Amino acid sequence: MHPGASFTFDDSQWPLMVVRLTGELSSQDFESYLARASHYLQRQERHVCIFDVSALRLLSTEQRQRQVEWLKAHEVLIRQTLLGIVYVVTSPVVRLTMSVIFHFKPPSAPYTIVPDLGAAGAWAAACLEKTSLRPVAERIRRQFDSGSEGDATAPLGAVLPHISPTARPWDRKREG
Repeated sequence: MHPGASFTFDDSQWPLMVVRLTGELSSQDFESYLARASHYLQRQERHVCIFDVSALRLLSTEQRQRQVEWLKAHEVLIRQTLLGIVYVVTSPVVRLTMSVIFHFKPPSAPYTIVPDLGAAGAWAAACLEKTSLRPVAERIRRQFDSGSEGDATAPLGAVLPHISPTARPWDRKREG
């Protein structure tokens, strides 16, 4: 792993999974990350994922291609198990990279992109609440409202008003 590069999977708040990618992952590390992500999908347990890439450096061309391949190969499992994905993105370059990946393979689950973990926690809690997991949603909301994960007080519509917690990419209206 390159210095300062890492990936973590935190399932301590299951059915909320928090995945963090930081730094510049080597090809081997990226493959390890994909293998771990596959493991969680193969459990076939419904969950919401906060995908924090706020400290990620740009993926290589090969890693972007590999991500698209992985998304295509796991499309059915993603659709069956992921209630929603919320991406925490602060870098315009990473956001552009995600746009390129989503152009070739749109996410198979409802998703949004937010600027901080607080907003991510609020969106994830809303996803859980819509699936009759109100006690879990309240626990997640309390955790993120505590201030330990950022500002969760922003209303969901203020984060990205054009994407709802239940919208799939093909449901959204295209601008232009």
